[in-house]
Amino acid sequence: MKKTLFGFIWRYSKRQQIIIVLITVLSFPLVYASLELPKLIVNDALQGDKFPRTFYGFELDQVPYLIVLCFCFLGLVVLNNVVKLVLNIYKGLVGERMLRRLRFQLFSQIVRFRPAHFRKVSSGELIPMVTAEVEDLGAFIGDSIAVPAFQGGTLLVYISFIFIQDPLLGLASIALYPVQGYIIPKLQRRVIILSRERIKNIRRISDRIGETVGGSVDMHANGTSAWHVANISDRLYENFVIRFAIFRRKYMIKFVNNFLNQLPPFMFYLIGGLLVINGEMSFGALVAVLAAYKDLAAPWLELLNYYQDMANVSVKYETIVENFDPPEIYPVNRMSRDDDDGSERLKGDVALVNATGGHTATSPEVRDVSFSIPGGRHAVLVGDDTSGRTEALQMLAGLLAPQVGRVEIGGRDLSSVAETMLGRSIAYSSSSPYLFNTTIRTNVAYGLRHKPMGPPEMPEETLAKRRAEAEATASTTDEFDAPWDDFARAGVENMEGLEEKIIDILEHLGLREDLYRIGLQARISPDASSEFVHAIITVRRSIGERVEADPNLADLVELWNPREINHSATIAENILFALPSDPATSLGSIPHDPLVARFLAEANLADDLVHVGIAVARTMIELFSTMRDDDAFVGSYSFLTAEELPAYEARLKKVKGDSLDGLNSLDRNDLIGLAFRVVPARHRIFDLTPSLIERVIAGRDLFREKVLPAADGRYVPFDPEVYISSLSIEDNLLFGKVRADRRGARERTDEFVRETVAALGLRAPVVRAALDFEVGVAGARLTAGQRRKIGIARALMKDVPTIVLDDVLDLDPQTLSFVRERCEGRTLVIGAEPGLIPAAFDLYIRMLDGRLVSSGSYDTVTGADMAEHGGADVKGAPEEAEERPVAIGEAGA
Repeated sequence: MKKTLFGFIWRYSKRQQIIIVLITVLSFPLVYASLELPKLIVNDALQGDKFPRTFYGFELDQVPYLIVLCFCFLGLVVLNNVVKLVLNIYKGLVGERMLRRLRFQLFSQIVRFRPAHFRKVSSGELIPMVTAEVEDLGAFIGDSIAVPAFQGGTLLVYISFIFIQDPLLGLASIALYPVQGYIIPKLQRRVIILSRERIKNIRRISDRIGETVGGSVDMHANGTSAWHVANISDRLYENFVIRFAIFRRKYMIKFVNNFLNQLPPFMFYLIGGLLVINGEMSFGALVAVLAAYKDLAAPWLELLNYYQDMANVSVKYETIVENFDPPEIYPVNRMSRDDDDGSERLKGDVALVNATGGHTATSPEVRDVSFSIPGGRHAVLVGDDTSGRTEALQMLAGLLAPQVGRVEIGGRDLSSVAETMLGRSIAYSSSSPYLFNTTIRTNVAYGLRHKPMGPPEMPEETLAKRRAEAEATASTTDEFDAPWDDFARAGVENMEGLEEKIIDILEHLGLREDLYRIGLQARISPDASSEFVHAIITVRRSIGERVEADPNLADLVELWNPREINHSATIAENILFALPSDPATSLGSIPHDPLVARFLAEANLADDLVHVGIAVARTMIELFSTMRDDDAFVGSYSFLTAEELPAYEARLKKVKGDSLDGLNSLDRNDLIGLAFRVVPARHRIFDLTPSLIERVIAGRDLFREKVLPAADGRYVPFDPEVYISSLSIEDNLLFGKVRADRRGARERTDEFVRETVAALGLRAPVVRAALDFEVGVAGARLTAGQRRKIGIARALMKDVPTIVLDDVLDLDPQTLSFVRERCEGRTLVIGAEPGLIPAAFDLYIRMLDGRLVSSGSYDTVTGADMAEHGGADVKGAPEEAEERPVAIGEAGA
């Protein structure tokens, strides 16, 4: 990357900057003419006496002459502003393209960072640099040459005009510029230093906030929140001191500049007035000079502001770039995509040759290690966390380059191989793989996404425009919306085959029941799978018939009935007998829908619901004032957050007895929103009177008649023949609510639903629906075991010659056997703790303190361990096979 901002600007927008300068130069005659015309209007058209005047071949009297000159002036104003408009739009285009290019370059640098560098820098530092900190650069880049060219040229035009009118006034107009040019840079220099300190401090604050978020469990477990708060408070104080110092100096610069700018008019009035009185200068010329100087202040101020902005953004750019060009970075050619058809892969023996290296240069974790694993064989690399095992496996996977020595596959040094080739040749997974914030399907198939496998589904015109913009900013022309899954690399033909393979691998890895449970809780679109939706409705009927026929089941579930209240459902569900079609719409926001508000008033339910909301708010306020926020009882009534309580306390003060006159419409709707979330069987806050029940049931018909036709699909009714998109698959199958007042009802109902689904052949599409489950940030919605198995599945999905798995031997024997079967004919290297050494592998390699201590058969490595520990028993030895946590030797023998 270019080290200086102007180097970056000139390197990538030289042609555009020249065009901006040419447009700017073309505008100068217009600027000068707009200064000369007022003088002609005053001296000739208003004070002149020799009429008629000849104007471009036409003889004009005084009034027509004045009108023509005024319209010429108006035309110049319009033309001048049109030029400015074109110039500003073009500058904005150049700035935005350069900003996109810069952000793309910064992200490309992040992609090239070696894993070791991420131990020195956090995402809390990098993210603001790519997003927020470069934002100001976009506006400046478009102005970087245009502003000094335009404003500087305009300033010269104004000064030249003043000198032409009178040299003495010209000298007066520029007399203080040298003073400003000396003082302001000296004041600005300290501002630049402070700005650099402010940027660094903000990054440290971002880093500390990121640490607090990532270490929240340990923070609360150790009771150190006060220490973290004090740390941030200290950083914020330092930020305050720096910013206040910057403000003081900035306003001092502004004060000096404004004061010096006000002195020349004094000279104009004094000297120019004397010249006019003595007849040495016309009154029109003095007026024009004063107008010119008035306009002169604007470009001069713009130049001063430009200087300050240039200093600030230059500091930002240089501070950013120095963080994106570390020594631990992959060469550019490693990240380039090879142009072959993807059939070439690295095959053969996998070897470390005199390898020394690790995450730190001073104390490498791997020290002069050499070994070779024959291609197609299965090996175990044994060592504890300090042995260098993990680093050696990362070297074999091409993730960690040795500082000395080399890593080879089939005799080819991995340091010279492009990343796409490595991705086609090697699969790697650790005990804590990173899962992206997307679906299970995408995470498992992640290793198949090396390049687009076809064009995206969009109009050719749109695609051509996007590609042209990408080429203009040196961004990638690969479209994110294109199909990326390489079906051939997974050994399948289409998406259906890919999903079947994903499910097969995950189920063999022990996630069979997990997928089933996740699938039942998934939401699907009715338009996405009409056959599946039809099958759900069919099974729903069967479940309903069984519930109605079995008293034990009927005691666990309250099915939806349009003529009965469902005590285990919310008030909103009971009144509307429908739900929003958008799952993101909360029950509390429904009363703010004008259609619903009118319906509640017409159904004579609004006042009752406001009173229920008042009861809920009073209960919440009472509970929060007497109980801890994390109390389990409070959790079951957590309608309000602590931040919302003051607002509801203020609303309750408006209520006088049973009168609701003091509440405005917003207050009423918010209180109804509280009532909408109440479940009668769970929240004993109010009584459902016969009169209220009658109005609720009658209101259902009114809602169906008045609201649903006008809501344009925003609500889905509870209809036995309609799939409700905002409910999970399980809730759609049940078409009712589990009794909230029956202990253990949820578990027994879930078991019944699962048995019914399996018996009626709906299990397969339910499991397939689980693939659309969003795993959350870094897989936070999954357990650690589930994340690890998805990481293994990701590695097994790829048809690659070499698979490297680290610290996965806590799998049960059947699962490990499945992994080995999947890797039949391929090189498999597994990292294992000394106490978890599986038998029946082809080769064993033992590492200790970064060095190779033994290699060979199972007996060789375990014997070396026993000798090292003075003859002590070693877990995993053949005579203790039944006690080994993971042992498949007998099965494999």
